[in-house]
Amino acid sequence: MGDSTGLGGPKICFSIDVERDYRLDGRMTTRGIEEGLPSYLDQLRSLGVPYDLFISGEVVGQIPIMTLGDGHGLRALGCHALTHETGPRSYLSRKSRSALEFELRTATDRVTERFGQRPMHFRAPNFSTSRDTLSVLEELGYRSDSSVLPGRFVRRWKVVPILDHRRAPRDPYHPSRTSPIVEGDFPILEIPVTSNPLIEGSPLGLGFVHDSGSEIAFRALASVTNQYAIILAHSWEMVSWTSSDPVATWVRRSSSSSTRGLQELLEKVNRDRFVNMNQILNEQTT
Repeated sequence: MGDSTGLGGPKICFSIDVERDYRLDGRMTTRGIEEGLPSYLDQLRSLGVPYDLFISGEVVGQIPIMTLGDGHGLRALGCHALTHETGPRSYLSRKSRSALEFELRTATDRVTERFGQRPMHFRAPNFSTSRDTLSVLEELGYRSDSSVLPGRFVRRWKVVPILDHRRAPRDPYHPSRTSPIVEGDFPILEIPVTSNPLIEGSPLGLGFVHDSGSEIAFRALASVTNQYAIILAHSWEMVSWTSSDPVATWVRRSSSSSTRGLQELLEKVNRDRFVNMNQILNEQTT
């Protein structure tokens, strides 16, 4: 893997949310997991690129056996909550403490049983972490959270704020016990998802690579000034959706079964710049 471009910026973490397909009709399907994820993991492993899997508890039974290995030590294992429905009802920040305790414990147990390994890392659906979420994660033994997306601002009905990460730090930090976007002394390490420099408040991710092309995606990556660049991927971005599929137009544009764009992007960066969540946690806590 060459480094002809001379990118000397952040270390790069390719992080995958393994979840139900993002459909308009609300049906629970896992085509991205069954068809797309295996070929993308093959690509990462063939290049020796470490990666994360953040697993939604509701889909653990649909994950192909080949993904259960650790890719010769390349994989970091995380949990992506219990369900990933669309809309405000999926926001953990809108759930009660008792609901969080049940859902996060159930999801953690399911991932542990399926993989034979307890997840250390967590990412909330729709970046919806909260003070109570972090507290429950601490009780469950998690070491890091990667749910904050600096610059993200979401309003329901375009009026009522339901998520505001505009002032969140962009490098890893320990949150306060009162707010996940304020630095403090909470033991869990927050590893923010990287905001796309070209589309503030949106993640720098695989969907952007598919929609804009590897050259533009690389220019965005090269302009990141954070310590780490978290490239966020979703399993449903790893298949090609047609006009007859019940998905939004933007989902169709940002998804592809071809790994070519990702390979072109990865080959522009020297291999020693890639890390996963295990390595980031180790670097930040030792």
